[in-house]
Order: sequence, then structure tokens, then C-alpha cells
Amino acid sequence: MTEVQMLQTIGLLVLAAGGALLLFVKARFMRVVAFVAMVLGAFTLVSLSIPQMASMPPAVEKFDVASIKDKKDLAGIGQKIFFGKGQCALCHTIGTSEGRCPDLKGIGSKLTRQFIYESLTQPQAYVYMDYQHVGRAKFFPAKMPYINKKPIGLSNNEILAVIAFLQSMSGEEITVELSEIEAPRDTAGAVGDKAAGQRVFNSLCAKCHSIGGSKGNLVPVLTKQSDAAIRRATLAEPKPGSKDHQAMQRLPVKEFDDLLAYLQDVKVAAKPL
Repeated sequence: MTEVQMLQTIGLLVLAAGGALLLFVKARFMRVVAFVAMVLGAFTLVSLSIPQMASMPPAVEKFDVASIKDKKDLAGIGQKIFFGKGQCALCHTIGTSEGRCPDLKGIGSKLTRQFIYESLTQPQAYVYMDYQHVGRAKFFPAKMPYINKKPIGLSNNEILAVIAFLQSMSGEEITVELSEIEAPRDTAGAVGDKAAGQRVFNSLCAKCHSIGGSKGNLVPVLTKQSDAAIRRATLAEPKPGSKDHQAMQRLPVKEFDDLLAYLQDVKVAAKPL
């Protein structure tokens, strides 16, 4: 017997007991108690007859990098995050001024991409005054949370998607490039040892490239590419007819993964939040 069935049975028993008391008991107090019990039992049966729906947490919007074909797709994902996981719409509105926090209509045309990123990840770094007030300034009761930290905890991909949405809904050109969207680590396939990867880099790559040096510095390139793009570039020939990268195709899988792990570590260390 399920919990609902058990409660329905109890409700029926209460109704039956109340009816019996009304029929066979003459004492006024007991008849009042029986009537109240029957009313409560009837309400219980009615409430339990309503179809029950399981209370489930909201579905998490999956960030599928493979599904992003253009910037419009990226903005579409950002819109879902804005109204879903990001919880932005709990405080901000788009097109009205009745929210708990400033309205975001046209925000993509008012603020630069860098400013929006800082406002999401370091909201207390700079308070932007963009309003003229007649009399006392309006007080916003909510405090902007760090969107990249718990409890919201958006990833860098998700933050960039939200920025793309804000720019798109403001009628502005989306400045987030698809190459900036990171592929999941398991897709990129780099699960090697960083220290061993540095030795591979020094052995095979250092004659043309450097990390932080004045010649052939890879750091600016790495910070602008996704992990999957780094993997493709490592396997590709840099120039037609060049044999410099052909050695990569003959590397053992372990050493290749080590090299990618090292390059990804360099990128993460150099890339600002």
C-alpha cells in the first residue's frame, strides 16, 4: 500500500466513524466532534484525489559544444542559461524597470564585452553609475553575486554564452568568437602528465616555439584557442611542404597526451578569468 492509499483509507475510516457517531450518539459535543472529523476527512479525500506530480529540480542545460554552428546558436544557449541555470532573471528584467536590480535592456550596446565579463565575475570591482536621479537615488536591495562561483557556478563557456545573448538582444554584433569556446577535456583527449609534456615540448617544439619568450611565443595563441583547436593545430603542418610537425604524428599516444596536457596547463595559467 502506497502512502497516498494509506491516507485515503484513513480518510474513509474517519468519515465512517463520524457518520456512525452522528447516527448513534445523542450527546451534542460528540456530534460536533463527529461533524468536524467528517469535514476534515472529506477535505483529505478531495485533496488526495488530485493527481500528484513529483517535485523535481529544474533540468540542467547542457552546454553541447558540437551543437554550436554559429554565433546565433551560442546566443541561444546563453538565453537559456540567462533564464535558467544562471538565475539572472530572478533579479534582472529586460525591457521593464520593475525588477529587484537594474534593467538590462540594451546593455550589450552600453557596455563593452570586457566590462560585462568583469561585472559577472567580479561584480564588486566597479560600481557603474549610469542613471540620473531626481531626488534620492533608487536603492536596489539585491547584491550581485559572483556568477562564476557557488552557488551559481557558471563555467567560462556559459559566461561567454550569456554575454553573446546580451549583445544579440541589444542588436549589437556578437564579439565572442566560437574559437574561444572550450571543448570538454575528455573531447580534447589530453589526459597526460604536464611535466613529461614539457620535456616533449623542449625536445621537439622549442627550436621554433617558446613559452613566454620573445620569439615564437605560443602563449597569446594558446589563450585564444580551444583545447580541440590546439590538438588539431599540433597535428597539422604549419606550412605546405613543411615536415616540422610530421614528427607529432609519429609520437606515441602517451607522449602526445603529455604534450597537450602541458600546453593546456600553460593556457590556463596565462588566461585571465
